[in-house]
Amino acid sequence: MISQIDTIEEILPIFSEYLGCVSQFYKIYNFDSWCDGALKNLQKYSMADDRFIYILKESESIIGFALVNKHLRFNHDGLAIAEFYIQKHCGRNGCGRRLAEYVFDQFSGNWEVAVTLKNNEAVMFWKKVVSSYTSGKFMEKKKVSFKGYGFLFNNEH
Repeated sequence: MISQIDTIEEILPIFSEYLGCVSQFYKIYNFDSWCDGALKNLQKYSMADDRFIYILKESESIIGFALVNKHLRFNHDGLAIAEFYIQKHCGRNGCGRRLAEYVFDQFSGNWEVAVTLKNNEAVMFWKKVVSSYTSGKFMEKKKVSFKGYGFLFNNEH
């Protein structure tokens, strides 16, 4: 079951798990301080009208989430998947694809997904999902200042 929520409380436990997972892709000198900054950023999702939280539940447990905002690295307008996580034990069974496609379907227009160069698994996942969702009508860009890839598309009907 996928739904949108308005506050961050429900995802705090899985968000901490997510931070542990993504920390391997960055040079972090003070893990606690880095986590505090990420949690402070997460709190904006409970306060801002242009930020959205989607959760994926299985048997009443949250197994994944998608955070959507307008902090764009490649486009001038549109929306971005800011953070995205599916628990490891649920990977490779289509849950991530279902959540991503559901989120994309909620808003038409320009979309982007930015992924760090070091996260090969995420790069492959997003390339497959975006390619399938758009029937191959997307752009893949690299940005040196970001050290990552961007998958950009427009889903206006």
